Amino acid sequence: MRLTAFLKIMILSILIISCSSNDEDDAITETIEYPSFGSEIEVTINDLSFDAMEPFISFDGNYLFFNNINDGVHTKLYYADKVNDSTFNYVGELIGTNQTSAPHLDAVADMDSNGNFYWTSTRNYPSELNNLFRGNFSGGNVSDIERVQGDFNMNIPGWLVMDHGISMDGEFLYFNNARFDDENCQGPCETLLGVAKKNNDAMFSTLPNSESILQHINNVNYIYYAPCISNDNQELYFTRYLKGQITTGTVFEICVAVRENSTSEFSIPKVLFSETISDLIEAPTLTADKNIMYYHRKTSDSHKIMMRYRTSL
Repeated sequence: MRLTAFLKIMILSILIISCSSNDEDDAITETIEYPSFGSEIEVTINDLSFDAMEPFISFDGNYLFFNNINDGVHTKLYYADKVNDSTFNYVGELIGTNQTSAPHLDAVADMDSNGNFYWTSTRNYPSELNNLFRGNFSGGNVSDIERVQGDFNMNIPGWLVMDHGISMDGEFLYFNNARFDDENCQGPCETLLGVAKKNNDAMFSTLPNSESILQHINNVNYIYYAPCISNDNQELYFTRYLKGQITTGTVFEICVAVRENSTSEFSIPKVLFSETISDLIEAPTLTADKNIMYYHRKTSDSHKIMMRYRTSL
């Protein structure tokens, strides 16, 4: 009886502390100026007849990269040419990035302003555990392909660089390590965001203060993915959801954290948009002028790319 009473008191105390912490976080976010965005607009990709996911808009705004359905079996990278902000013409596969034999996954496009193109690939996994690749993009082709090396790679079976975001100047890699265990977890079991600095195009080293820079973002209760850093390195966008079994009620959130300069720690994140899995929203990407956000949404018959115009800051 005494043990039961003690446990009840402990649980109540934890709940009170948790509620107080949430109230403090809410008060802090109210004093920080976060960007805001307007209503959702569906993006048209002319002549595209399949799902479009994980968008990335090039620094000049002329190319929209994306992958098809992210099933890890026949996932490939594609691109489209810009007609206007909400309309693109489908061109085809991104030559050089895609594996030819299933099962495979080539996804999550990223590129800096110098044409260094980065993406996630499962080629030769698990024989080779480094699964982030790079190459030189030019006119719809990616050449000189190589693996990206660095201490951000866990080099442990089950761990992958699930997602990543390269800064526009190419100097910083925002990486997302994720552990997978299909027998015990649905999706990633755990994730961790980090920041690495460029040694050369194919090597990055984790910043000594990476943990402190992201201390207000990383939370063991969440699964994180799809980081995107703004052109000025002061706004970090990402997707998250609460860790645990994914159900029809699981809420996926597109969030942003901000900071005063390009080297300081990020703020407590703010949820910009959220949906349950039936209307899933994921994977924000930002234009160089920060005026437009693109992301994808699950619709009744496919996944489609959406956009929103910035309304503040």
